[in-house]
Amino acid sequence: MDPKAMLDDLNGQLETLRKELLEMERTFNQKKEQFIRVQGAVEALSLVDGVAPEEGAAAEAPAPEAPPVTPEVS
Repeated sequence: MDPKAMLDDLNGQLETLRKELLEMERTFNQKKEQFIRVQGAVEALSLVDGVAPEEGAAAEAPAPEAPPVTPEVS
């Protein structure tokens, strides 16, 4: 395989991986937002009912951290 073909192949892989990572990051952020909303609902309902959240319940679990930002490839 000549260097030009190898470079084209690697650039194609790079673009595909970049797209996959961006999609995974979007999915992660959506799930994180959903987690925070459900956690807030559990806390709110617990306060309304006057019942403390169960031990180990989502109300006590910390929100997941965002993944490290990947550098943009031009």
